[in-house]
Amino acid sequence: MNGGYSHERLLLYDALVKKKLDISSGRPWMLEPRALRFRHGDTIAELKVPFHMGGEDEACIEKAVLGLLTLIIKRNEYTGPERRNESSGPIHPLPDFTPAIKEKSYRTDIFITDSIEKGVAADILSYTPNIDTAMLAVWLGAEGHGRKFIKWTSTIFEKALKEEAKSGGEEKTSYLAMLAVLSVIRKKKERIKEFRIKGLPYEKADHAISVSLFAAFRRSLLALLHRLKEEDAQYRTEAADALLSSAVTPKAFLAIPSNILSSALNPYGITEEVFETISPFAKNTGENIVPSADLISATYSRLKDNGDALTALSQLHATARFRSETLRYLSDMDMPGITAHERLHEIYNDDRLVKGITADPKAAEELSAAFDDVKSLFSRDLRRAETVSAFQRFLASFKKSLLGGIWKSGKSEAQEAAKEIIASCHALRFDDHVEAAVGRMRAYTSDRRIEYTQNVLLEEYNRGRLYRFSVDDRPVLKTLTTGEEGQLFIDMKDFTRRTLKVKEIAMVDFMKDWFYAPILAAAAKYGVGSGLVTDETGIRLTNIPGDAAIFSGGVVSLVSLARDIQRITKSYRDTLLHKLPPLKKEEIIDEVHKNFEAKRAGLKEKRAALNKAQEMKTPGIEVKLIALGAEEHRLESVYRDELESAVKHELEAGLYISYGKKAEIAILEPRAEFSAPVKVSVGEKINEASRGTGRNPMVRARFEMLLENERVKRGQMSLHLPLDVYVGRIYSIKMPPELDVAFEKLVINKKAAGAEALSTVMSNEFLGDLRKVAAGEPLEALRVITAATDIYNKGQAVSEPALFAYMNETKGTKRFFKKTVTRQELNPYIQESFFFPALPMELIFGYEIVKGAEVVEIFHRTGEMTFKGFEAGEPTVIYEMLNQDKEFYRTLLKHHFHEWAKEAGEK
Repeated sequence: MNGGYSHERLLLYDALVKKKLDISSGRPWMLEPRALRFRHGDTIAELKVPFHMGGEDEACIEKAVLGLLTLIIKRNEYTGPERRNESSGPIHPLPDFTPAIKEKSYRTDIFITDSIEKGVAADILSYTPNIDTAMLAVWLGAEGHGRKFIKWTSTIFEKALKEEAKSGGEEKTSYLAMLAVLSVIRKKKERIKEFRIKGLPYEKADHAISVSLFAAFRRSLLALLHRLKEEDAQYRTEAADALLSSAVTPKAFLAIPSNILSSALNPYGITEEVFETISPFAKNTGENIVPSADLISATYSRLKDNGDALTALSQLHATARFRSETLRYLSDMDMPGITAHERLHEIYNDDRLVKGITADPKAAEELSAAFDDVKSLFSRDLRRAETVSAFQRFLASFKKSLLGGIWKSGKSEAQEAAKEIIASCHALRFDDHVEAAVGRMRAYTSDRRIEYTQNVLLEEYNRGRLYRFSVDDRPVLKTLTTGEEGQLFIDMKDFTRRTLKVKEIAMVDFMKDWFYAPILAAAAKYGVGSGLVTDETGIRLTNIPGDAAIFSGGVVSLVSLARDIQRITKSYRDTLLHKLPPLKKEEIIDEVHKNFEAKRAGLKEKRAALNKAQEMKTPGIEVKLIALGAEEHRLESVYRDELESAVKHELEAGLYISYGKKAEIAILEPRAEFSAPVKVSVGEKINEASRGTGRNPMVRARFEMLLENERVKRGQMSLHLPLDVYVGRIYSIKMPPELDVAFEKLVINKKAAGAEALSTVMSNEFLGDLRKVAAGEPLEALRVITAATDIYNKGQAVSEPALFAYMNETKGTKRFFKKTVTRQELNPYIQESFFFPALPMELIFGYEIVKGAEVVEIFHRTGEMTFKGFEAGEPTVIYEMLNQDKEFYRTLLKHHFHEWAKEAGEK
């Protein structure tokens, strides 16, 4: 019995019942106008949802339909099909598609085991006559139109699910995609009417093609939903699963829906006669919301004493049993040129011939005898010979006429067989109820490709007034311009400065080959094109101001470009370092630390000796102690200066992504001195991105000094900083403006009295500032002590608005969670390897599954600062996008990510 599909449908029905959904009203399959991002009409009665399918996408559907039609025409050996009502001569559905088809066969081992194509082939052979595996080998082959349709179906629904999640899940975008696809399939199938196929009426051709498309579409969709569930995809939801899987029914594909039961070879395995016989005893699935087991039992109880009904069930059971065993046999044993198999092909596809075998013991005996010759062909193959014998024994069961006795006896096997057929009837009733609701919703969609020109379609889409379903990268519905975008600034000053030191290199050519060309090539992958390619998520090159580059556009594309630039700068760095002469020792940070430690150790010995002399009251020792203090101060100053100098000689590139109001673009018309217009982009977010790539060496030097102190404290010289972006506060002392004149007089006159007076004023001012700090007054109230927060960026930084925009735009595909970590929570190896100047750390993790692999990105909250020129606004919170090639990222991923992700999921 072909009960697989019916069984799955009733399981789905039971799942919907368990969720207490309003099945009877059809509400689960209804569109809610207010939830749609664009529509005409505010009520369901007024609703109209305009859409069109991408050109290549519509062609994929059309070729799937016409490709199968071509194979049916060729199988029926009618080489000159004519258009109905025309006499223009022979034509072909697909002029460039002239496949060669092998002899008819039902062998399914030609398909890869457990492949989706094999599953589709098995379904089609069980669901409709007039299709065989030789035809399916072409349609589902490597370049077959059916296989391409299967892949396309999976891709378009995955994209729709992502956009549905991205838009918040309120709009059923994936369901809209299904309604649109079904509408286009039905439209493309209209072309079947244009062809007259010898020996095959239109109704049978439509049945074969429609059910085949249904099998391919359904298998592809269910495989996608199963994969997303296994991957725990962020954009998958139980609600979308239930809606999509329940909305697909065979009748949705048929031009004549009632034709689904024209043969018992259909997804339900029942005939129109049996369905009409059982219907008076069955309650409507859609109106009686009870579990399917209760429906089946109640129907059987009312039917079991009706002789006519039992006879109809008995005959159908025999037919289903014969077909099931026949297909199992042919799937394994079918070979061309075997007369018995050719006869079996003919019987399998015809209900009348099947009934002749199951109802006539003599006919069954004759068919069984024909297989004696088949068995002799495999006399040396014991397995195949036994398979033939087993099939003959099966045919003998009809010869013995045991079926009627089983049904009349009321044995458990007869009862189960009857309930299986009743279950199929209820599955059909459920599908009819679903298709009634889905069909109404399908009627509310409007394919604008039929009525609009390409230019109008483009205009409507760009205005956000038209859904466009396609597997390309463009959104299903183009949202209206928001007025916000990202800005990426990449600064390469260190590279250009060091490139100048390599005499044999022409800096411009070197920058062109290793910076400009690679970065522009990488950006081209995310670029904004023209026509339908125009997309607010794409990016554009705004400017290349010498040793920097500015890109504007979608923040997701900018983050992807940032990762590409990371790899490009690494290659540039490696190439340049290979050509640079060896660095001097004083330019190496480690050497600076060593020199400082050696000199400081000498001064410590001096101070110890002077302290000892002071205890012995050696004359003149106070002067020497004062001089030693001044020397210690000079050493600290030199140490800081040398650190800053060493930092400046590092080969680093800073990248920063900001987000906010779009930049204004001004066009300067050509003048006499210019031959072409000049485009200028001006915007505060460009300025922010530029300042965010700053590398203030005093900030870095401060952290290097903290690191060195920690190394000494721990006695662990291998300790290092884990990050590439630092935000720190720098303190300095300034002279009040009113003392400028006094200081200038001191410079001119050089009088000690003036110096003492100025020193007294500054000391008093300094003490006053310290007292203000102790009293809790803000730093802005200080007169001589200044505090400025600045950045040293040698990595990839993003502003908080840019990060949040990125998270919002990718929420359909990625999961994000925040984790605040203390040092004690980190793995011992991480604690011993890195120095963390500021704890606790705030981290944001984003992850997704791509082709079965886990892709994780980590953002670290570096700090906040007010950029120069933005003092009137709020401070900007800055995050670092951790470099995936660096050890800190790898150790976090290895030791903590999965544990923290699990904790976040449980919360």
